[in-house]
Amino acid sequence: MKKLLKVLLALILLPLLLLVGLLAFFLATEHRPEPEEAVAVDCQGEAPGLKAGQEFTFLSWNLQYGASRKHRFFYDGGEAVHVPPEDVAWTVEAIQGVLASTRAQVVALQEVDRDSTRTGRIDQLPPFVRAAGASCEAATPYHRSPYVPTPSHQPLGRVDMQLATLVQGPMLHASRIALPLLAEARYRQVFNLKRALLVTEVPIEGWDKPLAIANTHLSAFSFGDGTHEQQVAVLKQWIESRPPDQPWILAGDMNLLPPGFDKASLAVESDLYADEKNPIELLLPAQTEVLGDQLAPENRTYLPFGQAVPDRKIDYVFIGGPIQVRSARVMSEHAEISDHLPILATLVIGAPAAPVEAAPVEPPPPQAKDLAEKIERFTRDGAR
Repeated sequence: MKKLLKVLLALILLPLLLLVGLLAFFLATEHRPEPEEAVAVDCQGEAPGLKAGQEFTFLSWNLQYGASRKHRFFYDGGEAVHVPPEDVAWTVEAIQGVLASTRAQVVALQEVDRDSTRTGRIDQLPPFVRAAGASCEAATPYHRSPYVPTPSHQPLGRVDMQLATLVQGPMLHASRIALPLLAEARYRQVFNLKRALLVTEVPIEGWDKPLAIANTHLSAFSFGDGTHEQQVAVLKQWIESRPPDQPWILAGDMNLLPPGFDKASLAVESDLYADEKNPIELLLPAQTEVLGDQLAPENRTYLPFGQAVPDRKIDYVFIGGPIQVRSARVMSEHAEISDHLPILATLVIGAPAAPVEAAPVEPPPPQAKDLAEKIERFTRDGAR
């Protein structure tokens, strides 16, 4: 009888010990970033930097972690988790092609997979850096775990998804600012995304203050629980902390509809967005967004699965300080690569040019008039 009790006790304790061990492992390996921390800047080689008064191009793009648009993923109501290697290879190569063709001097990327199981454990960042011709880059994780045990039918496994900012020219320093987490159970937070703001500063030749670039990706699936409002409040605080003479850019996937957009017009996912006041109104219309008309169909950036045309705008590029927009557009020609379209803007740093008054037109002197008539007559005669 004692032997049987020992066996039963062992059968009860072993699973319990295993569970405790797993919990200890996951807690010990949880990605726990500080509220603000330094980020390493990696510079390879040299390239001409930005200059005041000289136009430069800026690109912002959520890459859907290089997973291709062929699959309906579990978070969108599908079954797909891991991506076939050939689909990852094609998508990464296509992204490289866009970066190489635009050659934007500053690039803000969201959802860059680095050694994640779902995309074949390849580091996507180095080929993107090479394709963009960047001499400096900074990146920070916002979804990192040695093993994510969900979804149940095919666990996500190891994941390392990062924000990355690439620059042609020097980069002074970079930092990571943590954003508020979703209001969810602690055990889910262990495995879930830790949203962030990646801030980099780039020197500007001919300008005292560097260009500050903030790259971010706000929470999805918050269902109006207040998370977005808290996260946007951090962005607003960052903007307000900029010195008046410092040019800045804030870009990324905000997962928020523009003010005035009727979410009832969406065929899918309309329940993801807050019913109350839209948190993006903390930034709009007070801040300048490069695309201008937030409700224009050509400025929409997100394509739900199976749709070839974007049905909403949730990606933004804000600017402030002594920086102006020369042109900006959504690159709709790249709809086959990611569920987000890139935004490409041409910008210039410096105080707006003062209007130049036209000089009064002086009548030509008599000698000049006579000379002009002789030239005209000579040309006419020669033509005969």
